[in-house]
Amino acid sequence: MKAESIKLRKRDRTEVERFADARMGENQSLYKKRGGFKREDIVVGALAELAAYRYLKSRGFKVKRPDFSIHDAKKKSYDADLSDGERHFHVKGQSISSALKYGNSWLMQRKDKLTQEPQLYNYLVPTQVNLRTNEVLIFGIISFTALHHYQVFMDCKVEWFNKTKCAIYLDSLAFLSHKARWGVLNKYGGH
Repeated sequence: MKAESIKLRKRDRTEVERFADARMGENQSLYKKRGGFKREDIVVGALAELAAYRYLKSRGFKVKRPDFSIHDAKKKSYDADLSDGERHFHVKGQSISSALKYGNSWLMQRKDKLTQEPQLYNYLVPTQVNLRTNEVLIFGIISFTALHHYQVFMDCKVEWFNKTKCAIYLDSLAFLSHKARWGVLNKYGGH
């Protein structure tokens, strides 16, 4: 499956590591309660967002830089990670070690409105993050309309996640056409 590769810089990693430290310090009890959420998950997610940001900018989208400020746990939302004001990009990151353990997959909250029904101008950006090299693979920019049409929301392989989460597996995205995975670039992108 075609993927775009983005190589992040050392200073990107330094910024992300500082953000992860600050976020863990502020919300340590929240993460313990949630279980399974580690500092590495914060680093992976932030690197994925930076890579998606750089890629979208290079393709002509006027997205705002990822927000690495610390928010109160009460303000948690399902808002997109990146937006150009009209289109909303929901970036999902997975580390290579997680992909080897569980298969290439990305989790979403079952109560997120995007898993219930498609919302126009909302896109999933599934990524794989290499923590050793700071390289991020982007597997597409896929509309939630296409994700629902092809019924890619599945139960998680880790059963205890199924109560609150659903998974999107790379294998299910392989059935989408190139246009379904990358068409937004032709329709809206600048190149």
